[in-house]
Amino acid sequence: MLALVAALPLMAQAQDFALDEIIVTATFEDTPLSRIGSTVTVVDEADLQSAGDTRLVDYLNRLPGVSVTTRGGLGSNTGVFLRGASQNYIAVLVDGIDVTDPSSTQVSYDFGQLTTAGISRIEVLKGSQSALYGSGAVGGVISITTRKATEPGTHQYLEAEGGSYSTGLLTYSLTHKSDRIEAAVTASRVETKGFSAAEEADGNTEADGYMANKLSFNLAVTLDGGARLGASGFASHASGDYDAQYYVDPNGGPQFTLADQTLLGDGFTPDEVQTTNTAGLRLFGEFTTGALDHTLSVSTFQVERRYVQSEVGLGDYDVPSDTYSSTLYASDNTYTGERLSFDYQAGLDLGTGRLVFGADYARETYDQTGTYGDLATSTWVAGVFAEMAQPLGAQTDLSLAVRRDDHARFGGFTTARLALTHRAADGLTFRAQAGTGYRAPSNYELFSFYGAPDLQPEQSVNFDLGVEKVFSDKALLRATAFFLQVDDLIDFDFGSTSCPASDVTGQPGCYAQVAGASRRTGVEVEGEFALSDALLLSAAYTYTDSATNASSAWGEVARHQLALNLTADLAPAMKGTLSVLHAADRPTLPDYTVVNATMTYDLTDKTEAYLRIENLFDEQYQLVPGYGTSDRAIYVGLRAQF
Repeated sequence: MLALVAALPLMAQAQDFALDEIIVTATFEDTPLSRIGSTVTVVDEADLQSAGDTRLVDYLNRLPGVSVTTRGGLGSNTGVFLRGASQNYIAVLVDGIDVTDPSSTQVSYDFGQLTTAGISRIEVLKGSQSALYGSGAVGGVISITTRKATEPGTHQYLEAEGGSYSTGLLTYSLTHKSDRIEAAVTASRVETKGFSAAEEADGNTEADGYMANKLSFNLAVTLDGGARLGASGFASHASGDYDAQYYVDPNGGPQFTLADQTLLGDGFTPDEVQTTNTAGLRLFGEFTTGALDHTLSVSTFQVERRYVQSEVGLGDYDVPSDTYSSTLYASDNTYTGERLSFDYQAGLDLGTGRLVFGADYARETYDQTGTYGDLATSTWVAGVFAEMAQPLGAQTDLSLAVRRDDHARFGGFTTARLALTHRAADGLTFRAQAGTGYRAPSNYELFSFYGAPDLQPEQSVNFDLGVEKVFSDKALLRATAFFLQVDDLIDFDFGSTSCPASDVTGQPGCYAQVAGASRRTGVEVEGEFALSDALLLSAAYTYTDSATNASSAWGEVARHQLALNLTADLAPAMKGTLSVLHAADRPTLPDYTVVNATMTYDLTDKTEAYLRIENLFDEQYQLVPGYGTSDRAIYVGLRAQF
């Protein structure tokens, strides 16, 4: 495979690639890609529309170093892994707002409810970034930007889609840009009857539906004197069915079948319902005084998740008879989280270099009510940081970032990141990064029914080394080797008795610190190749070695993952995209290959129709044991700008 990827640039003929775009996440200030030592993947709106995916994770899953676990279809619980580091170790921002959930088991973001509607840009920054983003950014950062006003005047955007599983999507955006004002608002609704989250091949045929409404906005105003004030925000309401983990048979067989429904009676249904409400708001100001450029911001994020279960379910499994006893799973629980953040940073030119420094503060609250008991707690963390960017001659850039955090419960932590980029020759760039990180235990891990108050933060170290070659602006090839080690991971220990649950039930099973190190090493290779003026091939291969792991919480990912994407101009007004994703040598599941196809047709210069076929060859596969994925599905849609 690597030989094939290396040979493809020789076939390229003519294509220009954007190689020095501005990157937002990799430093404290916007920086050209050519001067960044970290590994960053950038996705724009055109990329998303060309592929046509409705769920954002379906697109992310084909990026280098990214893998996904999902428990069903649209709206189901979904995690994203960066180089094998799970969602617990990834900072996620939407328009600059930290959207990781303070009320979840671990502070993380559930990507299952996020569609591509209204998204204009995504940056995936890999490697330990705690020096920039604090606790939790051990594996990297995913920054999502919703639609903004980019063209002068007033514009409207409309997207409508319908297709398999009675799925419908409608998105409307209004933007306005003048000399001093930039404003955009986007509203979207998605609804689907879905398919069974629990694997249909095990006899689960009841569909798990989902619906969501979302509103987002961006606003910026430039004042006399050059100061800039702005705001961004969103609100969403979602509701959907799901199948809980106890529907998955730990012994490998079907957990729920139609025969079991007959056995348990007409009252049986595998539906549980989750309702989620989220809201976020960020206010910012940018201004200059003397030699200092200042940015002040305040943001808030709120999430409320309610889970209702009220049905007869399957209980204990008897191995000799291959049967289950029936029991009643009835519960109603609500989890509420809130984060309030304040940030200040200043930038100062120092000779040929640039110094950025500042301070931030965040307070997180956790509230739980319902069948599993009531709990309310909060914590805070305050930090100071600095980053020095210094050119070392005309071809080399060095960046050093240092952060000192003071955590309300755990005291002080110092993290650092060193990044280096060297432009060795025309079109040849080397990148290197070394960083440390930490993840503080969540409030749930500390104080819940299964929590252990004596847990301590996890600590990490990361190294990457990469090379990029541009072949006469006809093709490019990148390769990056990476290493990530996390010490004393927090895992659910089925033998531990150090939590309230064990005291009450008399049975072991609590969160606990796992002594030792868990490591991920591997290589990412990616390239873009213009096979002709009308044909573009992109490829991404990731090798991940998970041989050394002290904890099962360190997410299981495929050893080999390959994504190919072929885009072709089929006619003057018609384009086609074919994508292939292959995952091999997975720890607990068989290999799979899934193929998607999209065709777009320009009705006018501002209106296009599209047809998308997901899982073209109807591959039967799972991303989480016991949970299903979509069969072959067909969608049609229309995009218009006016």
